Amino acid sequence: MANTYTPFDPHEYELRSAIVSTQRNSHVVNITSTMVELIIFEHLERGYLTGSISYVDTGRSIEIIDYQGTEFLDIELALHSSPYTVKKRFVIREVQSIVPTTDTTDMVTLAIIDYDAYLSSLININKMYEGKPSQIINDILRDAYGAEKSALRAGSGGILSEQNWDLSSEIPEAATNAITKATSYELQSAFRYLVPNLPPLDAIEVIKRRTTGLTGTPFFCFASLADNNLRFFDLYTLLQQPPINVKDPYVFSSQLSQRAGTTGSDLGRQISSLRSPKNANTLALVMNGDVSSVYEFVDTTHGLEFTFKYDLDKVLKNLLVTNSYPAADTRTEFKGTPISEFGTKRVHKIGTANIYDNDIKNIYEETSAQKHSALAVSKSVRNLLGKSILEITVPGLHNLPQNGHKTIGRVISVLSIADVEQHTELFDRKRTGDYIIYSAKHTFTKERYTTGLSLVKIANYRGNTRVGSGGAS
Repeated sequence: MANTYTPFDPHEYELRSAIVSTQRNSHVVNITSTMVELIIFEHLERGYLTGSISYVDTGRSIEIIDYQGTEFLDIELALHSSPYTVKKRFVIREVQSIVPTTDTTDMVTLAIIDYDAYLSSLININKMYEGKPSQIINDILRDAYGAEKSALRAGSGGILSEQNWDLSSEIPEAATNAITKATSYELQSAFRYLVPNLPPLDAIEVIKRRTTGLTGTPFFCFASLADNNLRFFDLYTLLQQPPINVKDPYVFSSQLSQRAGTTGSDLGRQISSLRSPKNANTLALVMNGDVSSVYEFVDTTHGLEFTFKYDLDKVLKNLLVTNSYPAADTRTEFKGTPISEFGTKRVHKIGTANIYDNDIKNIYEETSAQKHSALAVSKSVRNLLGKSILEITVPGLHNLPQNGHKTIGRVISVLSIADVEQHTELFDRKRTGDYIIYSAKHTFTKERYTTGLSLVKIANYRGNTRVGSGGAS
């Protein structure tokens, strides 16, 4: 289409190219015009992208390419209203299905994974690394990928520049000051890690699980559709972000959806579907030790024991801002005792110290009960994110990267309109709130681009679902 084209529908996008190639021969297959559906997944817990692509084979590409699970898929996407393009190379990891539709055509569906993840599976690391967790992660990436890939840090480069905030309109000054404080650094001091024959991304996963923020919050190391880098942020830093759509929240209303048209630029923030999958399972958190437990860490070298009682209620008070209310119930009493004070699980951990020398720690070594307790907090809070999940489907207009990362790890505002005919309250106060995007499913068909977002939160919107003297208020 011409560059002067102005899109009328927030689902519109431009698939500029989709090319399949292989190194086994010189054949290249252009499936841009025959592509039926392209799906790309981003996930907060994954350092790589996955997805699938379906296309109609009208030129016997199955014979020409002879799929073996090593072919390349090069994608270029763009929005009509922006000069920025998204270019990604994937590797075809599997042929999911080939279904004949006529005597001369087939419907082909391929599973894909990003190039760097496939390359990581081929590399074996058996090497010593030393330093802070973020430093070790970047050293691993440099050894595996050279200068083409790094882990962006909120504390070092500044989350504002790395996330491409529009300072003039998106972020208030108070939030800017909060985000740029050095509170996003990892709690763990430098240590030595001997990677035991692992692929690079697997070794990074080990480091990530051993790293916490200063308040014990877990770290996430995730890939983005926006660029080739990873992002290494802790949950506290992510929670400090104001919503990227604070002035223009996503809105769900069943009546509005039924009455609204299917096109129009004003539909860019309209939620077409909303569901809450199976969640609210506090008992599962209790049985996993994520609400109340007693931890014992034994240092076999020095004969020391670090013991502390984990209380989720106290943890949430340290994490949440003033006047916000936890999404988890920690105060319901059984036999007069709040559930966060039972000490339900007893967890024992054993580790050795000084296996190198007095100055260098190993990856499992800590020197205080505070640092040991941070690992327990990290595990619990990570599991807590799955307790209140909201899944929405929205037009893709605001989710395709445009000179910046737009999805996972970002905070968005959601408004769910209540039944105002039966209640005076305009908003559904359970679903309305600020959420972190936990995963994103980008779905591209021939003419439409939609995004399925899985949203999580550890606190309710200010003023929402809080209990007063007369009940819910």
